[in-house]
Amino acid sequence: MYRQAKTLMIQGTASDTGKSFIVTGLCRLLANQGIDVVPFKAWNMSLNSAITTTGAEIGFAQFLQAQAAYKTATADMQPVLLKPLGIGKCQLILQGEVVFTGPYQVIKKDYQSQMQRVIQQSLSNLISQHQFVILEGAGSPVELNRQGPDLANMYTALLNQTPVVLASSIEQGGSLAALVGTIKLFRPAERELVKGLLINKFRGDYNILEPALDFLSNYTKKPMLGVLPYFKKINLPEEDSASLKFRSKTSLNKTNKNNLIKIAVLKLPQLANFTDFKALELENHVELSYLTAQADLAGYDLIIIPGSKTTMADLNYLKSSGLAEQIKLAVAQGKMVIGICGGYQMLGQKIIDQAGTESELSEIAGLGLLPIKTEFYTNKTTQQVKAVLNPVLAESQSSFLKELSTAELSGYEIHQGQTTYLTKRTAHLFELQPIESSKSCNKIIKDGAVNTAGNCLGTYLHDLFSNDSFRSKLLTFLWQKKTKLKISSNNSYQADFKAARFSLSYQQELERNFDLLAAGLAEKLNFEIIGLKLN
Repeated sequence: MYRQAKTLMIQGTASDTGKSFIVTGLCRLLANQGIDVVPFKAWNMSLNSAITTTGAEIGFAQFLQAQAAYKTATADMQPVLLKPLGIGKCQLILQGEVVFTGPYQVIKKDYQSQMQRVIQQSLSNLISQHQFVILEGAGSPVELNRQGPDLANMYTALLNQTPVVLASSIEQGGSLAALVGTIKLFRPAERELVKGLLINKFRGDYNILEPALDFLSNYTKKPMLGVLPYFKKINLPEEDSASLKFRSKTSLNKTNKNNLIKIAVLKLPQLANFTDFKALELENHVELSYLTAQADLAGYDLIIIPGSKTTMADLNYLKSSGLAEQIKLAVAQGKMVIGICGGYQMLGQKIIDQAGTESELSEIAGLGLLPIKTEFYTNKTTQQVKAVLNPVLAESQSSFLKELSTAELSGYEIHQGQTTYLTKRTAHLFELQPIESSKSCNKIIKDGAVNTAGNCLGTYLHDLFSNDSFRSKLLTFLWQKKTKLKISSNNSYQADFKAARFSLSYQQELERNFDLLAAGLAEKLNFEIIGLKLN
């Protein structure tokens, strides 16, 4: 036990300035120095979450940062999480548990003091148990229209008089003005906590920028901690949905583009947990695209319907946009379609919400591709699980499902809908077992469904594609299917087929990126400004 941990907070002039990225790198950098370090984000609004080993739901970024620090994530690392439900409603999660679902104004009015207590207690717990706590802010710390304390930023910094580094992203432009304006708008006690400035995502000639940095330090009376380049070779999952606007059609470090496996993730209005697909994005023989209503799905080898926090509204979006008919046509043509969580629910016959848990609609017809129905309840399932294929499917006609028969998978569930099978012949996809330290009882759970042709699958299992065995078998199946008629007549396909072994280890790739980021921060930042001495 440590009497008093050191603390440092990274705040940003706006969303998507790279706060989470920087905190992740600092966690790995300090951990590699032998320091017992943990991340902390007091307040977060996000649809990307993860589940701890005890079944607590927290922001995905802190889950990832804990890995970078060689730690197991806990609810203390991210005590207040709000998940937007659209039309002014939110789900409030405190210490990993849902406590209220309703208008955001009610949360601000009735839960403010409770949120403050939870933040204070969680931060106190971490400070007493570790050597170093790295705090992360949210959005901008000087939104003047915000009423009451800014729990995400300076309220939390002031609790322990935590030194603050203020970061801006030069990628969107106006970063120097954003730093000056933010410093000016801080109250005196808040401004005093700012110990340094940082510019992120720089691409260009540093010599041209340098005179402006001298002016910036003199004008604000705050030293420059450094300028971080745009790290092109570092590719980590991002929690902020703002990052998706730069990845609407991603193909990173790919060659022979026409020979790639093309995967479409439908960019639903309330898309949740898009971090599920990072491992697919990293595969060399894959082009992963986030597609909206205007998209043509005809050329894709795999279509993924992702999770959603407003499943019924997003299902209506698929119908009104014409994507629903394209999905049905793709299945009829033998293309692979996979639904994750909310996407799984959409593939069924109908979704029912008599309690108004998620929507004002009481019932809606699904896409009709799987013989299931889903009903929403107020209770929420949150647990880490292990998974194996339904043994019956090992004898199926689908070569892909046969290959999966020996795979041992892991992931987590986050859902309020309960799905039932409409016929006794409906084949469930996986058999799930909650991990030992989860709050749920240790039993086998039937999960997911598959159509008779084996090309339309649905599951509640988040992080499915991060499992190397599942991903490699799926991609190998898609590759063989794509190239079956072309290998004999096309030398480029023949060469690529031999090279496409899909042997990426996602966990090793994460570790490699953590270390690259830590090394990059160590090289570019002057830590002595904030009192840190590295070995």
